[in-house]
Amino acid sequence: MKATKLIARKRPRLYPIWDSVVSQVLGTERAHLNPVREALRADAGALHRRLLSIREEAGLPEEISALRVFDVIAWMDGKNRRLGEPSDLER
Repeated sequence: MKATKLIARKRPRLYPIWDSVVSQVLGTERAHLNPVREALRADAGALHRRLLSIREEAGLPEEISALRVFDVIAWMDGKNRRLGEPSDLER
């Protein structure tokens, strides 16, 4: 998972971040490059446009890609739902 974070840092418009939190939000066990890419292109790019709109509403600079906005939203959603944390049985 650390490798995906490094690649995402190097190529923020190309590669999504994938960690235990995002994995659980998306229900994937492996890096999710293709499903995310397909979702951003589906419906004539509706999700992509919505993410850019969210970026603008948040006052973020244009250097922040729609993909990175997606990463942050997915991670925040997962953390709010306490995903990616060890279960009570694992503690």
